[in-house]
Amino acid sequence: MALAAAARGWHVFPLRPGTTDPAVQDWSARATTNTWRIVRCWDSGPFNVGIVPCASGLLVLDLVPAVAGEALPGPYRRPGVADGADVLALLLEEQRARLPVETYSVYGPGGRVHLYFARPAGTCPPTAPGPLAWHVEVHCTGSYVPAAGTVTRDGPYVVGHDAAPAAAPGWLAEPGRNPLDFLQRSVV
Repeated sequence: MALAAAARGWHVFPLRPGTTDPAVQDWSARATTNTWRIVRCWDSGPFNVGIVPCASGLLVLDLVPAVAGEALPGPYRRPGVADGADVLALLLEEQRARLPVETYSVYGPGGRVHLYFARPAGTCPPTAPGPLAWHVEVHCTGSYVPAAGTVTRDGPYVVGHDAAPAAAPGWLAEPGRNPLDFLQRSVV
């Protein structure tokens, strides 16, 4: 799975077996697409795989499932809204914005969804200091995501849609534009 991700041009590093925790220090600098380094590393143990989005030319939208008993924040308490995917759909509808759905995606334990987007060349927006909205996060600079094939105690990460990453929507990736401003306008 590390070699498959690297073949797509995605920079990988090892995660501790059974977890999504880095197995190496300075993981962002050590992430690689070099086949020899990947084979050498993964021959030494049954590691899971982490992907560094920015180095890989990606933005990854992380839609987080709700935890049992978790209450929705006030602005999102509406019929049919139960998790990060629903919150994002609500915000996009209110802003009359679109999200490309024909993009590489990974499904994680408990209903987590990672949507991979190609970021515009020359941009690598910092990962927001917090979520964009309740259970809606963007991973790029300074963050990582577990690759499909990673297995944790809670379950596996599996490919949901195997396609090339679609171009990131402008509201998410425009240089100098904070996607948080776009999404938050509608809930104030």
